[in-house]
Amino acid sequence: MRFQQGTYMFRLAFIGVTVALCTLSIALGQVNEATDEREVGLNLLAGLYVSSRIVPIATQAPVGFELRYNRMHTSQQAWEQCHCLYRSGAFLNAYSFRNPIALGQSVGAGLFFEPLLLHRVRWDVSVRALAGITYVSRSYDAVTNPGNRAFGTPVNGLIGTGLFSRYAISSHWKILAGFDYKHISNAGVRLPNEGLNIPSATVGLTYYTGKAVLSPRYSHVSESGKRWMVRGLAMASVKVLEATDKEPERGYPIFGLNFIGGYHLTQAHVISGGIELLDDRYFKEQILRWTGHYQPYRQVTVLGGYEFWQGHFAFTAHMGWNVVRPFGYKPATYQKYGLLYRFASGFTTGVAVKAYGENTKNFQALVGMTL
Repeated sequence: MRFQQGTYMFRLAFIGVTVALCTLSIALGQVNEATDEREVGLNLLAGLYVSSRIVPIATQAPVGFELRYNRMHTSQQAWEQCHCLYRSGAFLNAYSFRNPIALGQSVGAGLFFEPLLLHRVRWDVSVRALAGITYVSRSYDAVTNPGNRAFGTPVNGLIGTGLFSRYAISSHWKILAGFDYKHISNAGVRLPNEGLNIPSATVGLTYYTGKAVLSPRYSHVSESGKRWMVRGLAMASVKVLEATDKEPERGYPIFGLNFIGGYHLTQAHVISGGIELLDDRYFKEQILRWTGHYQPYRQVTVLGGYEFWQGHFAFTAHMGWNVVRPFGYKPATYQKYGLLYRFASGFTTGVAVKAYGENTKNFQALVGMTL
């Protein structure tokens, strides 16, 4: 019965989004042409693999749809933000995980930033970064849903990326195809929190204002020509330790420092590496529960990876190896992904996510300087 209700709600949501798409298309068609192109589109999403970490295991990959609204930014001021033409906007999506017992369905919403990699008269290629929140209908419960280790809470964070191509088939319609990747996690607010990755193939239809013409291009703002860069960031996060028979559920702070040096292969492509110092009070308490007494818990990590710089924005991806770590700390390696914004003064702020494969450990707030 629950499965039938969930399927009905999913279909109802799809019909509602379709009606909204038509309404927005009509509304956009009635307004005068804007300086910057507007779009509203509907995408269908087909998952590329079945998660094997849920009990019972799903027999089919997730499917979903996504409604988006965005604007193309073509001004000189917009260009100087990322040295690119870009779209930004909002999305609403829904997934059926096709596993009604353990996972159910989800509904999410958020914002996205989408720089164009290639732009021609009738087609373009873009890459997208997004962040938002999502509600899942089935989360972990020790009695009714013990097999769901992915979602410890009904409300979770949603981050993602994607690579898309659009092609104009008429003066107001485009078709879209590409690859979409999303990750759902509560960032360690409550355990269990292994998270769930959703890589998908996507196709869609987009209604846009204006004509399919080439947007103006601007020259890059003059750079200092420096090949080397250094960056220092302070990190802060909170992670929740599960309740036990003796201890209540409680959040513990995590503090750290991140020092990175990098070399510009080009203006946009940077190889970088450095060290990270971490004071993890969450792990300190976890060791106490394991052993009955406190042990050294601070960590030193060596980082190496790649960064993609677009104007004031930087997308970072590093592998980390814990060269100094507490006894019993596993695994010794992890991945770290970040989105940073550098002001003209060098002041830098952003967010990062730390993960072991599909298992998200925590999100971190970052602030510091880039020179």
